[in-house]
Amino acid sequence: MTRLFLGIDAGASKTVCLVGDAHAVLGRGLAGSANPNVVGLEGHTRAVREAAAAAFADAGWSARPVSRVWLGVAGSERPETRNRIQAAAAAALASEDVRVSHDARLILPAAGLSVGVGLVAGTGSSAFGSGSDGSEVAVGGWGYLFGDEGSGYELGRLALRAVSQAADGRGEATVLTDRILRALGLVDPLDLLTLLYPAPPASEIAALAPTVIDAASDGDPVANRIVAAGALALADLVRVSARAVGLGGPDGSGAARPVDVVVAGGIARVGSPVLSALVAGLGALAFHVRPLEAEPAFGALELARRPPVSASRPGQPRR
Repeated sequence: MTRLFLGIDAGASKTVCLVGDAHAVLGRGLAGSANPNVVGLEGHTRAVREAAAAAFADAGWSARPVSRVWLGVAGSERPETRNRIQAAAAAALASEDVRVSHDARLILPAAGLSVGVGLVAGTGSSAFGSGSDGSEVAVGGWGYLFGDEGSGYELGRLALRAVSQAADGRGEATVLTDRILRALGLVDPLDLLTLLYPAPPASEIAALAPTVIDAASDGDPVANRIVAAGALALADLVRVSARAVGLGGPDGSGAARPVDVVVAGGIARVGSPVLSALVAGLGALAFHVRPLEAEPAFGALELARRPPVSASRPGQPRR
């Protein structure tokens, strides 16, 4: 009987599940957010189940037993959190072998790499470094309240702040005022108070990031400063990750060893000024930056296919 595997990217905005055998992807399914920090454990379980059912349906089957599931989830660093996610997913998917990791861990295998830095630049932000000696580290991913620097959420939040400051006369006039209000279906900055309190989900604020990026591309100084600050924050995640796993040090000639950096997430898409700033800033430090061409869920499927290194579940990397 053919062995089947599931690879799941449980994001803050959407969940992608791939079902495959040892060689090919057989089906793909989508669902809403499965990040337990956003939708709770019940919402996580529901989204994972829905995405898996959609992947099996895409393959032309009802649900089938799978040999292993790999689930990439932001905010799964603490062992107790990871264990709860693991148990919930195992029950939802009727699988005895569910492995849970930081979502940024999916990026390098999705790009066909085992050494380098994977950077998430989407609704949230985080990085995962993997060294040539097998060492691993997760950096960032602290969530929107006090982390996620350079993320889509932060770009959206800073744009809203720029709009409010411009309305007060405390800040520079910016095209973001008209564009943000139009994106939200509003006519007056004061309407933001009614719309955004109580606070909406982080994904709704992050949805404003493309508006900020487009304004920066069109030359708006305020938007450009927001984008530049975001790129600097993302570059810092990369540098810290690389240093922690021994990447980027001097080679025999004294020059810096090149480091592969793969970026996943909507705010660093091809053509984005965020990606351009990352390439320019990190390229000068011998980092080779490129966007991920495959979905992160491909990395989860590849990790699910690999034989376990031990009988125990994998622990989280140190920060």
